[in-house]
Amino acid sequence: MKKRFKQFGFAFIASIALSSCVNLKHVNQFSSTSLKSIKTFEKLNYSFTQSCIDRCVIESFNNLRIDFKECDCKMDKVADSITLKIYGSIGGYFNSLAKLSDNGLTAYKTEILETALTEGNFGSITIDKKHVVSYSKISELLIGAFTDGYRRSKLKKYVKNANEPVKELIRFLDFNISENLKGKLAVKKNRVKAVYFDLLAESSLSTVEKRNSIEKYYTEINKINKQQKKLETYSKALNKILKGHQKLYDNIDKLKVKEIKQSLFQYASEINLIISEFKKIEE
Repeated sequence: MKKRFKQFGFAFIASIALSSCVNLKHVNQFSSTSLKSIKTFEKLNYSFTQSCIDRCVIESFNNLRIDFKECDCKMDKVADSITLKIYGSIGGYFNSLAKLSDNGLTAYKTEILETALTEGNFGSITIDKKHVVSYSKISELLIGAFTDGYRRSKLKKYVKNANEPVKELIRFLDFNISENLKGKLAVKKNRVKAVYFDLLAESSLSTVEKRNSIEKYYTEINKINKQQKKLETYSKALNKILKGHQKLYDNIDKLKVKEIKQSLFQYASEINLIISEFKKIEE
């Protein structure tokens, strides 16, 4: 009888554990898929620094000079550094959320989070107080998540405390991607057009040379269009993640409700489709 009771007890505990995992599978899927999508940032292959270099190359071409000494990209490098910090903070948050919802632990380097943001204008980007506050809050939550023994029991508090700052950081990253960088590519496109239009107007060029220039022009424009499409797709993913996290936050006390599970699974599915769209652009 005692042996049966023990077996029943072990089975009961196991069933609770399994049930608990299932209940948070939708949270884990959403956060894991979001993290995967956020990481495509590393495949954007465009930056403020690269934009600065592109501008210098075109100017040198127009002036018939090979001189990069006047190409000052210091502020652009700072802008890239700040953007990378914001990206790392958002990625770290969703990595932590995925681990918490999976009841797992991971070794996560928090050194990058221990350096605070500073208010001010840094070339193409501006850091406001709200960005500094949001970054600090996410940093504190992340460091706590990996050092204070967080588990699923703390997941609700984690999401509630992070919702507003993580939304602010996602919006900041999205603006830098969809407005600032995409805008710089639009400027580059106009500069490229101007360069090749001037070449075609050059009477000393032969017909063959002009045709070669037209071919090169379309190759350059297609590259820029492709890069802009990547930025647009990444922006679309960020907005989908933002909406999904808001859904999670709004229903954090109702995670066992069937409709909530289906909704988060749906967000994960839609984010996956955007990831596939991004991969096709790369092909």
